[in-house]
Amino acid sequence: MVELEQDREVLPVEAESNSRGQRLRWLVLGVVVALSVGYLVYAAFPGNTLYFLTVGEFLAQNQYQDGRPVRVSGKLVEGSFRRPENSTSSYFQLADKQSGPGGNYLSATYVGVLPDLFFNPFSEIILQGSNGPDNVFQADTILVKCPSKYRALEEGRPAEATGT
Repeated sequence: MVELEQDREVLPVEAESNSRGQRLRWLVLGVVVALSVGYLVYAAFPGNTLYFLTVGEFLAQNQYQDGRPVRVSGKLVEGSFRRPENSTSSYFQLADKQSGPGGNYLSATYVGVLPDLFFNPFSEIILQGSNGPDNVFQADTILVKCPSKYRALEEGRPAEATGT
């Protein structure tokens, strides 16, 4: 009987030890999950916090022309696109969407395949890259914001077809 009483005393201590171990495991698991989620949130935001500037804003502020990565938005200047034969290097100019003939132009270069809507006159082009030492913007990525299909259709129709 003495042995049975001793076993009874050991069992509650052992059960308490197991519950502490399980709590510790859950605590460690919770900390690991929280740190993982925190890292994923932190890693996701730096790429998305890079806002774009218009061509006029970029050219007016020297602080953005020091080689840091920026996004610049504008429209393709008609007749400015050049690409040497058998090359993927492109040279072109962007202007503000609302600029007239005497507006600011940003000379840019890009190496790679251009998006399909790059030459659409209604598209907004967003360049991501940095200003080079020769004051030519070197784009690493080109994004083209699709024009509204309704706007493109309405502006492309003759005047009598729109009812005006």
